[in-house]
Amino acid sequence: MSVHTHHNSIANLRVLAIAAIVLNHAQIGIAEHTEYSAGYIIYSQFSKFGSILFMVISGFLFQKSVLKYKPTDLISKKVTTVLIPSLFFMLPWLILNIAILPFVGEKTTEVTEEYVYAQVYNIFFRSIYWFPINLFLIFIVNSFIRDTKVLKNLFIPAVLVTLFYSLNIYQHWVPRRHNSALLGYFSFFFAGRLLQVHYGMIKSLIETYTRSFLHKTGFAVLLLLFFGMAAFETYTIQATSTTDPFNILRASNIIYSGLFLVVLFQIRKALSFASYFKDKSVFLIYLIHPYFLFIGTQLLAPFGPFDSLHTISFVPAEVIYGAIILVLSLQFSKVLLRMPVIAFIINGNYSLKMRSVKSSLSTETLSQKLPRV
Repeated sequence: MSVHTHHNSIANLRVLAIAAIVLNHAQIGIAEHTEYSAGYIIYSQFSKFGSILFMVISGFLFQKSVLKYKPTDLISKKVTTVLIPSLFFMLPWLILNIAILPFVGEKTTEVTEEYVYAQVYNIFFRSIYWFPINLFLIFIVNSFIRDTKVLKNLFIPAVLVTLFYSLNIYQHWVPRRHNSALLGYFSFFFAGRLLQVHYGMIKSLIETYTRSFLHKTGFAVLLLLFFGMAAFETYTIQATSTTDPFNILRASNIIYSGLFLVVLFQIRKALSFASYFKDKSVFLIYLIHPYFLFIGTQLLAPFGPFDSLHTISFVPAEVIYGAIILVLSLQFSKVLLRMPVIAFIINGNYSLKMRSVKSSLSTETLSQKLPRV
């Protein structure tokens, strides 16, 4: 496979991951104590691979960067390309929740120090923006893990930590929501890095064990089995508590996502929609789509209240709703990338710009010192 084709394959998988994430978020009429029917749970399980796939791909791509940059340069790069754009899109939510909403409506809220802290914490670690913040923290730690042997030694402990969070869904040792599991996603990132290191061997193994009809049939049965187990686990969690029944760190969902990743790897050459997305568009879609979800919630509010049981009858509307959110986020990302100031923030070329400025200044100073002829 050529380098260009390989890059397109990875880009296609990233687009698929972000589409799955947006589709999961695009729910209509969800309240804190909403329950889900068995049919809706089965539908929703199809796209629960998105976050895990995105982490694996991020690790896969990061492994190339870790060989090119020193830790300090790598951290600087991630600050400018991940953290600053994330904070840029989180800032309006902070302003809205702290400086506007408390003073709107009949019941105003006193803005105390505790209130401000709670709002900051919720936006960073309870809202949709937990993902880029968590990803940034993983980038920071991984910037110092450069030796492949060390990476391999850390992989098993990381898997055990992930399994701890899987068990915690039932045991409640620590907060059990998936966005509270800050250490639970290192294993997926490590897996992506190791996939890059052993790409040739893993590619050969997958192609060998999915070549014959018997192997393909067995793999399909295994995929369907864990898909069913993941849906059943969601139903079981919901029966005992309505707190995050779709938690992506369910053990069955992790295995299902891994198996589905193998399927996507097999069909990667057939996927060809990355050309519609610029390099920065995928990450921008994640940062932008909460705004369109908020607008959608306000527009749909007059049609409520909705039933407390979320059934499969919502699926057609939610698929259309999710597609609209995805397209709007994509188009808006393209508009933003055409705006010089916004593009400068999003692209994170601060260090390059500073070097360019310093170089220009040095050249200018040198020319001034040179004697005129």
